[in-house]
Amino acid sequence: MATTMIVGALIACVYAALIALHAATVRHGGTVRKRLHPATWLAATGERRRGREESGVVRRRIAGELDRGGYHDAMAALAARDAIEHPLEVPKSLR
Repeated sequence: MATTMIVGALIACVYAALIALHAATVRHGGTVRKRLHPATWLAATGERRRGREESGVVRRRIAGELDRGGYHDAMAALAARDAIEHPLEVPKSLR
């Protein structure tokens, strides 16, 4: 009985720590100090990843690292990856 309570308390502490790290990450807009790095990993979603990738392509275009064709190709690759990860589902009523 005591062992079960100790294990339960340890699990509760781990969950509380992860929730606190996640809340700190969200509160600071995803930019946190180095010690909160695990929370950044936990809070990062596919949407944020795709947003960072798209922002990186735009920054490279503005900086002149990409020409118009390179920008178009990079955005097409991002769109293709997004289409694979999140395929469009058409409702049956519209088929």
